[in-house]
Amino acid sequence: MPNHKKTIVAIERCMRYEINEVREALSKAVQPFGGLEEIVAPGQKVLIKPNLLAAAAPAEAVTTHPVVIKALVEMVQDAGGEAFIGDNPGNDDQQVTLNKSGLQEIIDQTGAKKLIFTDSKDYKVSGFKERLIPLARELNQVNLIINAAKLKTHALTGLTGAVKNNYGLLYGKIKKRYHMEHPLPLDFSRLLIDIYLAVKPELSIMDAIVAMEGTGPRRGKPRQLGLLMVSPSAVALDSVAAEITGFLPAQVTTIAAARELKLAGVFLEDIEIRGLKLEECRVKDFDRGPGGHGKISRLIAGFPLAYLRNLIYDRRPYPRVDLKLCSECGICAENCPLQVIDCGGGIPEFDLYECIRCYCCQEHCAEGAIRLDNKQSP
Repeated sequence: MPNHKKTIVAIERCMRYEINEVREALSKAVQPFGGLEEIVAPGQKVLIKPNLLAAAAPAEAVTTHPVVIKALVEMVQDAGGEAFIGDNPGNDDQQVTLNKSGLQEIIDQTGAKKLIFTDSKDYKVSGFKERLIPLARELNQVNLIINAAKLKTHALTGLTGAVKNNYGLLYGKIKKRYHMEHPLPLDFSRLLIDIYLAVKPELSIMDAIVAMEGTGPRRGKPRQLGLLMVSPSAVALDSVAAEITGFLPAQVTTIAAARELKLAGVFLEDIEIRGLKLEECRVKDFDRGPGGHGKISRLIAGFPLAYLRNLIYDRRPYPRVDLKLCSECGICAENCPLQVIDCGGGIPEFDLYECIRCYCCQEHCAEGAIRLDNKQSP
């Protein structure tokens, strides 16, 4: 049954990555929560956690835009807090990723500090089950976390938004192991929910000024939506993002998982929208990628979750290599959790019978040579 306590999601219009415009929109968006000065106390250490999936330029819409992070850092500092920036990128070195994404420049301009993850600490969580989540030990150095996500499609979970952004607070290569242990989209999303419950970000912000549509989270197309969204609930933020972009809730497996636990903000009727109205924000022609289109996908959304999990898994596309783009670098094989990619002959060869379709190869391919093909099968 729906939770009858309303969860607030604030939506503001912002059409450009111009610092004054972004700060004004963010300032309006946090007003329903008393402003950032009600969230950040003087002297507190605040981690701003961007989406730093890979070393990509801001215009590619792969990472949270540096101007959004700059505005957040300045607002934290104005509230008397000490700002930190930290994430665990996929295959790319953290410093390389900071440089390419434009965040190192923001760190230099604002005096924010880098939070570099060097070790892990187990955090106990009771979500879908009691388990220990190995988050970065350095989280002990901060008082609260602001989760600064990017609105993008994702071939595995439908959308990658505020809930999934917390995955980057795991330490080291544990992300690869978790993909191997949780190959089904819904099972993986249950893990993502447990990680979110362990992290407990104080506030979640979604950069949807320019989102990513199509085959995200790295090889989709930038799409201007002109929106900044804020909520204390990452679940509610993702639910609103799904509604705006035309996803059914069950097509976004993090939302499907959150509904199993009946988390606050998982039903639209339990969300109070401030600022822009949903009718002003919906995008009718948003390209939702492999998991968000077609009659089969919409039929799946009406089935019980047990059927949903299996049907989505069976219908997901397999990776294939575009020979014209492949540089034979071997990064796809290096990042395959099950090591089912053979680059011994130069061009990657996939063992599709063993492939769990986690799409780590596609996310980490710097050349965009890994494509997803529904027609290819073992």
